[in-house]
Amino acid sequence: MSKLQIPDNIIIVGATLYTDLVQKDYLERIYPYLKTATRIDRFPSYNPHIIDDAISIAKCSKTPLVIFVHDRIYKTLVEEFDRKGYKTESKNGTILIRIENNVIVIKSISLFNKLESLITNPNRNVANFKLFGEVEALNKIEDELCQHAIITKVLPTWYNVVILDSDGEKILIDLTKKLNVKLLPIASVRASLIEYLIQKNKTISFAESCTGGLLAYKFISKSGASNIIKGTMVTYSNEIKHKWLGVKEETLEKYGAVSKECVSEMVYGIKEKTNSNIAVAISGIAGPTGATEEKEVGLVYIGLINDDFKEVKEFHFKGDRNFIQEQAVRSAIEMIILSEKDFFEFF
Repeated sequence: MSKLQIPDNIIIVGATLYTDLVQKDYLERIYPYLKTATRIDRFPSYNPHIIDDAISIAKCSKTPLVIFVHDRIYKTLVEEFDRKGYKTESKNGTILIRIENNVIVIKSISLFNKLESLITNPNRNVANFKLFGEVEALNKIEDELCQHAIITKVLPTWYNVVILDSDGEKILIDLTKKLNVKLLPIASVRASLIEYLIQKNKTISFAESCTGGLLAYKFISKSGASNIIKGTMVTYSNEIKHKWLGVKEETLEKYGAVSKECVSEMVYGIKEKTNSNIAVAISGIAGPTGATEEKEVGLVYIGLINDDFKEVKEFHFKGDRNFIQEQAVRSAIEMIILSEKDFFEFF
């Protein structure tokens, strides 16, 4: 697609809105025509008429038609074009379909919410839940609840769920028990985590590199944070990691700043400096530069230590710099929640 061929027509299948504002902002940065297109057709779920509509639009348009499709419907849509006799080409993870003098571009997107927005009916009685579990289990819950809830994918293992009716709540509770998914009846994870830590008389501290203080901000932006946060450090350079956190020079030389070994020493360092109950450290490559043959953009290590255990996890995030940072922070919050054994019983 050349720079002159800016798409003016878009079809979104399996979605009526973006999952959340952070992901909306990310997609609009990489696909700026989402903001400028004069026509956007939305279909909450797949139906065969979409193919005919797309072909008709493409034939009448002078610019490419882009179809953004939920990743779980992608294969069905492509197969339907094949069945109708249209040749599909795969290029850089995108499907191209030639239609006379135009082209249809199909992109698989997993950041869309498949369901309706509360904005369309703000007066409905709703119940808020947070779900934490295995990807397969959460996907199953999403399928079962599709007519009864608004589901937002915060991470592949963390969903926000807004239940719209009593049937939906019953289905959700039954499925979480059956699928071993952790359920929280809360509206805000961060506010609830702060409340929990206050009641448990626990404190927390952060040492951040690639996220530049974003994790600390997520907490400090909420009321009550002053009762739990002892301190935070943005240790961006190797020199400061060594001077402030005590990361050994030989660790940095041998393994690098983006390594399990470095983050392990970072998290010990911030806990020792602040004497907090919980300490979290993050180091990674947010991009677009900084990658090597061994370490790609999106590689992030997150370490956590509390009174009971220590863990350092390796993540491989996709997206641009801001979105990688956001995913790292969300994953760190999830790690904090899952490390607190009493958190799910507290609410």
